[in-house]
Amino acid sequence: MKPPKFRYVAPRSLDDAVELLASDPDAKVLSGGQSLMPLLAMRLAAPSILVDLQHVSGLDDIEDHGTSLLIGARVTHREIERSTLVAERLPILSAAVVHIAHPQIRSRGTLGGSTAHADPSGEWPTILLALGATMHTVSPRGRRTIEADDFFVGPFTSTLAEDEILTHVSVSTTRTAWSFQEAAVKKGDYGLALVAATGTPRDGVLLDPRVTVGAAVGSVRRVVEVERLLAGTPLTAALANEAAVTAAASIDPISDIHGNSEYRRKLVAALVRRAVTELTNGA
Repeated sequence: MKPPKFRYVAPRSLDDAVELLASDPDAKVLSGGQSLMPLLAMRLAAPSILVDLQHVSGLDDIEDHGTSLLIGARVTHREIERSTLVAERLPILSAAVVHIAHPQIRSRGTLGGSTAHADPSGEWPTILLALGATMHTVSPRGRRTIEADDFFVGPFTSTLAEDEILTHVSVSTTRTAWSFQEAAVKKGDYGLALVAATGTPRDGVLLDPRVTVGAAVGSVRRVVEVERLLAGTPLTAALANEAAVTAAASIDPISDIHGNSEYRRKLVAALVRRAVTELTNGA
């Protein structure tokens, strides 16, 4: 199929982009387009205006802010994959990015586009929630920040307003214990289950653990029952097994043509077991 008719604009400033987006309630932001363009082709989306951010300056840098990295919304998956700064300060991103589709997609798709799309099968929502990231946005009402816990609220749904543009993502670099696990039919496919786990190691235990699951459930979500189990407890094989059982009992998996709910429940349990076992990464 061919996409419906729309007006295409490529503003040169963020102020112009905000004005254009606010000018029509059916306008949409284009940032890479690797999720949006297929929806247009299938006529599952029909925006009146596409506001392309590719020429807007200031959205394509990765900045080191000491205890965090500030990543522009237009930074591509490929740039994250190749960044030595990311590999050194946020290795979980480097480990996860190679699971995103294929090099051609990674060279065009962006962190901001994927995050705003809020696909529960996407790697970035699962990881950003596990890292407690902060989203920076701008709209005609000014700028605001949204914590990851408040940003992802449902399948393909976030608290980003219709006239709001995601400009940057701030990610703490202090959560040095991490693991990312993904199960897919084959490399590059959407995951059947995703699990991310992070925390701050101290004196042999994990402080403030965050465990998230995506793809296997309707929306990316934290598994707080597993987080409570891990908090302040020495990481052992027995704890990993208990975490797997707890995770399986705590989720409500989806069923589709790729696997029923019980299959996905078992996948999540296995991935949580691996994640807890590997949480000494970066410690």
